[in-house]
Amino acid sequence: MSGQSGLIVRRNARYEVALPARLRVAGEHQGIVAFGAASGARDGWVEADVLDFGSGGVGLMSPQFVPRGVNLDLEIMSLAEQGGEVLLACRVKVMRVAMTDRRPAYLVGTAFAGKSPESLKRIDDLITLLEGEPIKSDNGL
Repeated sequence: MSGQSGLIVRRNARYEVALPARLRVAGEHQGIVAFGAASGARDGWVEADVLDFGSGGVGLMSPQFVPRGVNLDLEIMSLAEQGGEVLLACRVKVMRVAMTDRRPAYLVGTAFAGKSPESLKRIDDLITLLEGEPIKSDNGL
């Protein structure tokens, strides 16, 4: 067999997590995709849950459908008992979307997009935290 099989292969380890998040369509795609009034969006933000996290991207459960290829602004929060602060604010690109079941929820696979040196550091710090190692900086994690 020659060529590729068409399978998408993950290149980075992912950590299973359960963290609250919120997402909105990034500015460059707001003319193409918008959350309607019935979506529950507040100022363009929709609540979501982070299911897995790795150096390559984030897996989300979203109540709203977002098409492949769309860029999103994503904020991953700490748990409410831990203050509900933003652990990571970043830009992600939707790589795959699948409806979960009859309830309106979607599994959204994303890849980090436009990583700045600061966001790379925050991603690394969050992975260190998920691995159970103490973080040596005082950047809010």
